[in-house]
Amino acid sequence: MTLYKQLTLGAISCSFTVCLILFLVLFFSHITVLNNQQDRYLEQTLSLNSTVLTSIIDSDIPQKAKSELIESTLDTLLHQPMISDANFQVNPNSISNNITNSIQNTSVASAPVWFKSVLSINTLTVSKQLVDPFVKITITTNALYSNQQLWSMTLHYGFISLMLFIVSIFLIIPLLAYGLRALKYITEQSARLQDGKPYQPILLPQQQDLRTIVRTMNQMNAHLEVNFREQANEAIKLRERAYRDEVSGLGNRIFFINELNSWLKKSHNGGLAIIKTTLIDDYYHNFGYESGDCLVKKIASKLNESIIYSDLILARLSIDEFAILVPSITVEELKLMGETILSVVEKVQLDSSIQDEQSTRVGLLLNDIPTTAGTLLTQLDNALSKAAQDPQLPAVLVKGSQAETALGKQQWKSLLLESIANNYFVFHFQPVIFKSADIYHLEVLTSIKKGKEEFSAGQFLGALEDLGIGSLFDRHVIQDIIKKLNNDRKLGPLAVNLTYSSISDPTFIRWLGSLLQHNKVLAGRLFFELPEASFIRQPDATGLLCSAMQFHGFGFGVDNYGRHFKSLDYLNEFRPNYVKIDFAYTHQLNDQTKSDLLASISRTAHRLNIKTIATRVETETQLERLSELFVNGFQGYIIEKRNEVLVEKDMIGSLSAPNSIKML
Repeated sequence: MTLYKQLTLGAISCSFTVCLILFLVLFFSHITVLNNQQDRYLEQTLSLNSTVLTSIIDSDIPQKAKSELIESTLDTLLHQPMISDANFQVNPNSISNNITNSIQNTSVASAPVWFKSVLSINTLTVSKQLVDPFVKITITTNALYSNQQLWSMTLHYGFISLMLFIVSIFLIIPLLAYGLRALKYITEQSARLQDGKPYQPILLPQQQDLRTIVRTMNQMNAHLEVNFREQANEAIKLRERAYRDEVSGLGNRIFFINELNSWLKKSHNGGLAIIKTTLIDDYYHNFGYESGDCLVKKIASKLNESIIYSDLILARLSIDEFAILVPSITVEELKLMGETILSVVEKVQLDSSIQDEQSTRVGLLLNDIPTTAGTLLTQLDNALSKAAQDPQLPAVLVKGSQAETALGKQQWKSLLLESIANNYFVFHFQPVIFKSADIYHLEVLTSIKKGKEEFSAGQFLGALEDLGIGSLFDRHVIQDIIKKLNNDRKLGPLAVNLTYSSISDPTFIRWLGSLLQHNKVLAGRLFFELPEASFIRQPDATGLLCSAMQFHGFGFGVDNYGRHFKSLDYLNEFRPNYVKIDFAYTHQLNDQTKSDLLASISRTAHRLNIKTIATRVETETQLERLSELFVNGFQGYIIEKRNEVLVEKDMIGSLSAPNSIKML
């Protein structure tokens, strides 16, 4: 129960108690008044009637007239509402006939029976005897009249007390709400902070005690902000020392090999390039290290600006070598990228004082078969050697297999449209568990199955991103998943990955916001995963999308967390529900540097109450090691095996397929 409710109930109880006490005081006071009134009335009546009877008896009138006057006096007395019985006994010597009369007065309405059984005023009988002349007067009060008066006053006092109680409630509740408005605002801000939303500094209220609390909260928040920035900077520095080349600002050789391994496990279709230029070595030799470093930074910057792909990996392998990885690229695009690389370095060379037409060589490799990072680097070195042997051919392309059989962009587009029209999509649900073995959600992995051919998302998403039609794919998948969740209340929670092009599409953001508004009942059963690149490169569009999700109660996470060499401050701004750590940090954990880096970036997320999830967990050893490094959740083959969750791809088809998750 909240403090406001407690104070309100307490104030209402106190008000009710005060009104009840007031009613009881008035009630019992009125009983005393009625009893006193009855006594005084009887005393006055006896005195008055004694005087009247004495004057009648002593008067010089006939006996018959005296008798009539006495009877008339008795009759008048009995018609008074407070008198129920009256009796006059007169000495026979005073009048010719002895007059004795008694009449019961029942003309007054009575109070309810239940009221008289609980509280009532008893009758009172008094007598007075005169010696000369001898007259005895006996009068009994009317209890019906007294109880009726008591009942009437009870209703009157009850109405007054009730009105006071109602008025006090209408005064107390607004006054409490007004007095506690600052506390209510503080509570709302605390709830926002507990829910993982950004904390807004609170203005100091007028109440002195609340001012102390607010001042402390603001100071604690400022302290936490400073600690978070320090932790984020520490994680960035640690990551840079491990994976970043200090001169160029790009990833180093270790980073590139890790990303290469990650790509090969997820997919193996794409292109690689290795660039070697003697221009850098000449600059270091002729102009010194400072000028050489400036040249390296310039080349890295120009390459980063000129080669634009949605999932580009650019790294510096050695002093004079750069490497590029672009998933899902065609032969023509790879050749064009080689020409762009040569053009970039040539423009940098024209600005320098060194002229060497054969300073730069590029090796290009197109791969579409499973292989290893070492094999690919060897093939790239061979391509680079061939380029060095032929001055007329500074860029040489080699193929890892029969790459010419791969589909082109337009073919992928046609296949996507055909799949949407004919429901060729199939879904594989991969569980994410926490240390307590609870399933947090099931990630939706989508592929296209046409006849006997099956294409994973890793094969065609790159082409769809380049064409800017990833939103078509995302819309169909999201609609399919929402229909499945509505049809099966036990299914979920599910997590759907969004493409980079969808996140930057305003039309898609509006469409998704409207869809979520009409499906608020699914909040808590549906998550969305956004690539980390979107938070770095498209913060405005990503902010709009995340705001729409949070407004309707849907959660979201960050995929490939820690991949980009940028500040982690975006976590504090967007406050995702969870982050999925990039595979480059979660394998080869025997390397102490990698372990320290993983722990550092995980602590950064933990400080904001953001859950961390490790993906591609395949061995028990890897699982145990990750459990020690601030990782909350796990996803991968070993997780499916340990939880005995069977996921059958072919059992889930678009719309009509049954649930593919079987709990054994």
